[in-house]
Amino acid sequence: MLYQSKEKRNINPISVLAFGNCFLITDGHHRAYQALLVGQDTISAEFDRDGGDELYHLYAQACEKRKIYSVLDLKNHILPQDEYEAKWYNWCDGFNQAVELVLGVENDDKNHSDR
Repeated sequence: MLYQSKEKRNINPISVLAFGNCFLITDGHHRAYQALLVGQDTISAEFDRDGGDELYHLYAQACEKRKIYSVLDLKNHILPQDEYEAKWYNWCDGFNQAVELVLGVENDDKNHSDR
């Protein structure tokens, strides 16, 4: 889910985590998509040192289930800002509750709403 922004601005680096021969964007999906919209073919990135590999593996599985393999696959998921926020926060809350059940531990970083 993304929200549409028409403004072109300097973009901070996105955060990525290496998963095998792929990179998972852990923070900056919106920035990466907006960069593509304004014609950028590269974006600055930094490795995520969060240490939440198990959590991000579950995020990757959730993306695969929705057939989202690239930031380009988010094209048909653009929403108005208010709808985006409501759906994103709701999804994060539900996902984090499921993670607690799957991993059998309480998720210390419950707020992934910026990712």
